Amino acid sequence: MSSFRHSFPGHFPPENNSFSSFIMAKILIVDQFSQEAQEQIRAAGHTVVYDTAAKGAKLTEKIAAEKPAVLVVRSTKVEAAQLDAGLPELRMVIRAGSGVDTIDVAGAKTRGIKVCNCPGKNAVAVAELAFGLMMAIDRRIVENVVQFRAGQWNKEAFTECRGLKGRTLGLVGCGNIGKEIAKRAIAFDMHVIVYDPFLQPAQIEAIGARAVPAILDVAANADVISIHVPGGAATKKIVGEAFFAAMRPGSYLINTSRSSVVDEAALINAVHTKGIWAGVDVMDNEPQVKKGPFQHPFAAEEHIMVTHHIGASTRQAEEAIGEEALRMVLHFGQTGEMLNPVN
Repeated sequence: MSSFRHSFPGHFPPENNSFSSFIMAKILIVDQFSQEAQEQIRAAGHTVVYDTAAKGAKLTEKIAAEKPAVLVVRSTKVEAAQLDAGLPELRMVIRAGSGVDTIDVAGAKTRGIKVCNCPGKNAVAVAELAFGLMMAIDRRIVENVVQFRAGQWNKEAFTECRGLKGRTLGLVGCGNIGKEIAKRAIAFDMHVIVYDPFLQPAQIEAIGARAVPAILDVAANADVISIHVPGGAATKKIVGEAFFAAMRPGSYLINTSRSSVVDEAALINAVHTKGIWAGVDVMDNEPQVKKGPFQHPFAAEEHIMVTHHIGASTRQAEEAIGEEALRMVLHFGQTGEMLNPVN
């Protein structure tokens, strides 16, 4: 933990006061965030500014105008311009989620700004969506609905779905989300194999799965593959041409992690050449805004099912993340220390 108590001149009562460690901070929240958690932050004496429209240049302007001590984001990108706009008051960026690849973590460190996250709080929500995508692909649920709404009855086309029981699920990455996926797959009588270089085989076996030594072993031996790794240089396009070449024809790929992990052109090629099906919650060049026009090559692919980057978007996950972010803000206010730092 890093204390920056003395970085806030004028925010502290005299040293002999029993509340001498309390920081009255301004908190800027720019993504959807629990209203109850906001009220509790205010009740603790802090100022909350809530503006979900602040993205890109507007976020830079908002930070420059408000000069918050803490910035709370979910999917909003935080780059050098936003970090500079917050200096010298901005001391902490809280990612209300686990991955921090949308934040310039290294740049924050050079500016003396801590980046903190809320690991594991949205794991169940993402796992539920990933498993929902598996089931939707396997039973062709979307096509059923689309044809029905178009006034067509086509039962014959949907009577030979494969079923998931006895199939092999391959996990690339088995952190908090991967473990939740494995739990659900085992309940469906699926076999689970895992590639995760950060876990020992015994740790993987403890959740009822089997470890494999290489990522291509997952591709070659699974009927359904679900990706659960962070974004960044180390994982960029690890699911690429070699991975798709190793996959079984007609198998399923689920990606609810980061778009950078999958080579999208290679995925489209695999759809055409190997009959691969995919369910994705993340895509390259996603809009920052909540609503508006968006064109993407996946839209033309019947074998690729897309959701709107909603993996963590359940009320349960929002409440859990809100509670954790609230705990982090209140701890900061009481002690000047930061929880869950990543830089």
